[in-house]
Amino acid sequence: MHKVTDDGPATALELSQVSHVHANGVRALDTVDLLVRRAEFLTFIGPSGCGKSTLLRIAAGLVAPSQGAVRRADEDATAFVFQSATLMPWARVAKNVALPLELAGAPATDREARVAEALARVGLSDFAQALPRELSGGMQMRASIARALVIAPRLLLMDEPFGALDEITRGRLDRELLDLWQERRFTTLFVTHSLVEAVFVSSRVLVMSPRPGRIAAELVIDEPHPRDDGFRLSARFAALCGQLQSLMLRAGAA
Repeated sequence: MHKVTDDGPATALELSQVSHVHANGVRALDTVDLLVRRAEFLTFIGPSGCGKSTLLRIAAGLVAPSQGAVRRADEDATAFVFQSATLMPWARVAKNVALPLELAGAPATDREARVAEALARVGLSDFAQALPRELSGGMQMRASIARALVIAPRLLLMDEPFGALDEITRGRLDRELLDLWQERRFTTLFVTHSLVEAVFVSSRVLVMSPRPGRIAAELVIDEPHPRDDGFRLSARFAALCGQLQSLMLRAGAA
């Protein structure tokens, strides 16, 4: 078992001896121990079915582990962005973004100001009154991210949010997400199948083994910000991608 440790005091999330068996008897996760430092950008990568999404849902509190414990430093400041935008098709973009605030009972005036700020942060101010069907796939994901940002999360969990998009749009949204992360410094847990994306966005990448999933390897991406297309084209980026590929092969995750 590969155990990730952290001696620092600023821990955002801790998983201790977490395992999970689905209702159909399939063992999805096998003894995961993990400490996530506050404000880091942590990415999980591994083969389909290795438990990445299950682990993310357990971290978010959406699924209870079969065994083990989960401790979040900020229980009430956690947001989740799913693989699809999951917008209400009948509601305007602003209404979609306001949903978490409405559910929390926030006053209307406060909602309006916070929705406007969230839409501005993702570049959708001019589309507040558009319907989801009037947006491109990338814009729909921006709206989904705005809906997460509107609660000012300290912990943001993202399950392959850009996986269905074309590479150009995906690369642009990766850069925009990093800009938001630098600005807001929310702790981010990110799931992807793309090693190139993992290297570009992360401060740390965890490689998961085939099911039952466990953390098999770790790669620290100690590169400065802001990161841009120049980083993608650098020899250092190619070397990090090669290291991650080797770790995935060694873990049987490629």
